[in-house]
Amino acid sequence: MIPLRTSERAVRHTARRPLPLLFAGLFPALAFAVALDAQAPAPAPSAGPAASAPAAPALRSVTGRVVRDGRGVPGASVELHRVASDTSGRVGATASGADGVFTFRLPPADPNAKFSVFFATAMVDGVRYFGPALHPSDPGAKYEIAAFDTTSAAAAVDSLTVGRRDVILIPGTRGAWDVAEVVHVENPLRRTVVGPGGKPVFGVRIPAGATDFQTERPLAGSGPGGDDLMLVGDRVVAAVPITPGGRDMLFRYRLPAGSDPLSLPLTHRTDTLTLYVRQPAPGVSVAGLAKADTFSAEGDTYLRYTGTALRPDARVTVQWRAPGMGIDPRLLAGVLAGLLLLAGAWFALRRRPATA
Repeated sequence: MIPLRTSERAVRHTARRPLPLLFAGLFPALAFAVALDAQAPAPAPSAGPAASAPAAPALRSVTGRVVRDGRGVPGASVELHRVASDTSGRVGATASGADGVFTFRLPPADPNAKFSVFFATAMVDGVRYFGPALHPSDPGAKYEIAAFDTTSAAAAVDSLTVGRRDVILIPGTRGAWDVAEVVHVENPLRRTVVGPGGKPVFGVRIPAGATDFQTERPLAGSGPGGDDLMLVGDRVVAAVPITPGGRDMLFRYRLPAGSDPLSLPLTHRTDTLTLYVRQPAPGVSVAGLAKADTFSAEGDTYLRYTGTALRPDARVTVQWRAPGMGIDPRLLAGVLAGLLLLAGAWFALRRRPATA
């Protein structure tokens, strides 16, 4: 279970920050949390009552190995990261040894952190790979980071799909819209997909005329650069390789007044597309998705529309009969912070071993 009251306090604090700083802080933490969840193994069921189990010793060090096809990868650049309730970042760096082995001493625990999770990354052939999450009660031995061979074959590129796409629409001033998106990209192969000649290998289209595009290291599993995602025309493209498993792209943009109807074209098979429209939004109608229910976050209400098994040529359009109401930028910051912080906390904590 997520400590919702703790998350709400964090949201209120974050909502007071300027909007650009808000997203600069949220995106890296959420991207790291998503990466941990995507690659962490599910906890084993408890063998008996938790009350009878001895207390787990504090995690003091991590010893692991970078492997590819079962063999150690020597000389890989390895970094240790920590994600806590209010901070995240790198806390150590080393290189893997002759058999791919590496060791980190962990920094002292932060007594003020509501939760703390560690994970390691390895850079192999220019691609950053993530290891599973480590909670303070987990053993720090036999940690493993799996690396993969790469491919740029057309069939491999075509195999990339969108497992889930969440689009959040906030009515702005004089008919404009503020939009935030989370796109979950899935690579079903056992190889990392790279673009031929360094070209972008994956992208999604957004409505034409978008402005104020923002992102900050949003692609979980990417490197430390600030250009992991780029807006090229009406496409948001990933400028980094797509590693096996699931990866998330997070970005936001603004649609100026006069964008009616708003068209959301799809370029890949999409398993689930969910559209959230913040209320009040007078006269809004959505075509191409089914109206499911309402959704509430931080005291605001959204109409939620959902579609599944959408083909690449499917089209989703949004129309409205009246201009959007004015919105305080601090309220927008609070709404988006609430959605992203709650999602990030859930991703980071849901693998925590059960306790009594």
